[in-house]
Amino acid sequence: MATEEQIRELAFSIWEQEGHPIGKDIEHYFRAKQILEAQEAASVIEIAPKPPTIELAPQTPPVELAPPSERKKRSSTRRKKR
Repeated sequence: MATEEQIRELAFSIWEQEGHPIGKDIEHYFRAKQILEAQEAASVIEIAPKPPTIELAPQTPPVELAPPSERKKRSSTRRKKR
């Protein structure tokens, strides 16, 4: 986070670069604050570590079912009508 001193120094620098205009002190202050916050945000992004890469486990082959001719036939659960 930008300190008050850093903001004031940058605002003063902006004021000097613009030729010492009168009545723009608040504008320069908030512009300086915005610049410093943007710089901080950019540096945080650069410093942040890359997320770890996740390696997926190898997929197991699907279970093969026996061909229909080799499967056990189910007996019908319906009762025969009389």
